[in-house]
Amino acid sequence: MMIIRTVLLLLPLFLTAGPVSAMQIEADPRIIISFMDKSLPPELDILRVTTDVSEDNHLIFQVQTKGDRASGEDNDYVMLQIQHEKTYALIIPLNRETSATILIYEAALQPENPLTSISFKESRINSEHPGFSVRRIERGTEFTMPLDWINFGADFSFDAYTVSASIEEGALEINDVYDQARRGRAQAKQISAITLLNSICSPKK
Repeated sequence: MMIIRTVLLLLPLFLTAGPVSAMQIEADPRIIISFMDKSLPPELDILRVTTDVSEDNHLIFQVQTKGDRASGEDNDYVMLQIQHEKTYALIIPLNRETSATILIYEAALQPENPLTSISFKESRINSEHPGFSVRRIERGTEFTMPLDWINFGADFSFDAYTVSASIEEGALEINDVYDQARRGRAQAKQISAITLLNSICSPKK
């Protein structure tokens, strides 16, 4: 846990900086509680997104849905969006009969643009920072990423989606958004990565 201890020791220095101390954040930036949508099939309806840090220094995001899908449309995906210097899309096919292999795409940071207008290209981040992975959990998906990838001097935000998407020649195109964890709320504010990590490491209420 050396990385975590180092980060927490540096936290007071970052909190004294103007941009961070003036930043407004949600009451608990570790979790997104999503609205239930009865018009969506259970596997497309996101219920919550939670974050944690593992003992081997990985940041974990669990995207929980109302149900699972065994088979169906091949172009439907669960997507974790990370905005951290760039916009990253971490996706996995929704169908559980499909291999659970993480796919990572990136684009320029465009917080105001809808997903369907963003041009994502295949990212090399997993080869530069090994440790990105995904696994299926009961009624959901768990995304894992290494802490050493994070720039603690930069801002960080996350959201989750169920989408219809096309992948061709290393490019990802979002055709339709079924559900968004933060749907119906204001755009998530970017907070410092070190503030998020400190919140995750704090005792949970």
